[in-house]
Amino acid sequence: MKTVIILLCVLVLDWQAKAESSEKKYQKTFSREGIEELVVSNTYGKMEISQIETTEIKVEVIMRVCAKSGAKADETLELIQIKEVQNDCYLNLETMYGKDMGLKQFLNGITISVDYKVALPRGIKLRLISTKGNIYLGNFAGELNVDLKEGDFKGTVIKEGEFHIQQDKGIFTVEDVAWLNGDFKNTTVQIGSGDDVRLTLNACDGYIESAGKLNVRSSGGTMKLGDVEELIGSSSFTKYEIQDLGNVLDMDMKMGEMNIRNVQLLFSEIWLKGSFTKVGLTFMQDAGYQLEIRHNKSLKMNLPQGMELEKKSTAERNTTVSSEFVGNPKYTGKVLLELSNGSLYIQ
Repeated sequence: MKTVIILLCVLVLDWQAKAESSEKKYQKTFSREGIEELVVSNTYGKMEISQIETTEIKVEVIMRVCAKSGAKADETLELIQIKEVQNDCYLNLETMYGKDMGLKQFLNGITISVDYKVALPRGIKLRLISTKGNIYLGNFAGELNVDLKEGDFKGTVIKEGEFHIQQDKGIFTVEDVAWLNGDFKNTTVQIGSGDDVRLTLNACDGYIESAGKLNVRSSGGTMKLGDVEELIGSSSFTKYEIQDLGNVLDMDMKMGEMNIRNVQLLFSEIWLKGSFTKVGLTFMQDAGYQLEIRHNKSLKMNLPQGMELEKKSTAERNTTVSSEFVGNPKYTGKVLLELSNGSLYIQ
């Protein structure tokens, strides 16, 4: 196996040494007058987007082809074009490839990169469509819509508008976002802080440092949350690790795990419904709350020493309601748990 790997490396290095490249540039400036939306579509390359104080939209595209010969690189490069469509309020820029180019690229060992640099003024809606390429976005104020496949997204501060993104594979990173609606699949999600964040997660792992409102639907994966004021949603086969919960938790969980390491004193409600779910809740030392647990006999409970719950049977078979006010009576938080099977740990 080691010999095969070494041979492949030698072949790749030999091909790279013999390969030749060709390059061309598209460069254009558009007046922003009347333009309400800019759409950029690209495959096999990165996008670098900046929002600046200007009255123009500036676009630069570098197209590169690497092939076995200079003639083949030049021939392929001629099949790559930037198509522009503009009307009174709309500007669309799209990378266009010649017919059957994808097959020819595979058969002939050709590599292609088409890299965009776009600078636009504030007040224009932005839509980015990218496949097999990364998107880099600086500070942006306004409406943003992104469709990304097999690439990374990296943004800094995004505010003053709705941010919608669909991403399949890769890494999503944003430092600060005001309003985010994200649909992610097989993606690593990293958010610094968000005011209003709505996520649909399928086989995703991630970390959110701080969130005001977080609404999430998840399947699989692990999410680590720092400081969260409000968490609402549903999940299956997902593990949640929360450092601090400030106010509200309302979750419906199946076959997952919910660990909250610190519930703040002034929280208002924890509503959690779970089946085959591991739940761990840690309250601050002076906490006070009304606790009610609706559970079946299969739930494993580990409660603080000395906590005695009043138990009542219900009309529902194999279901018991255990309740008690816990701790300092000056607090009015409520903890309502509906759990079947799984386990519950309270500290």
